Amino acid sequence: MAYYRMEDAIARLPELLAKASAGEEVIITRLDEDLTQLIPTEPRPVTKEEMDRLRERRVTLSKPVDITAVVRQMRDEGL
Repeated sequence: MAYYRMEDAIARLPELLAKASAGEEVIITRLDEDLTQLIPTEPRPVTKEEMDRLRERRVTLSKPVDITAVVRQMRDEGL
């Protein structure tokens, strides 16, 4: 279990979220009192409606794409 003052937690929030997601217990304190605890949530199941919406919006490419070449081109063009 790790304790962090609120000021420190604000500055390090991405790091603390990663720790909590990895299973570490993270407690944020204010004025030496426990304020909140970061805990990972359980993944929720995908609903049938969400799957249907994803299937409706699926894009099929007319020809294969070399994604490595696309990324190199973007890099070379400064994008």
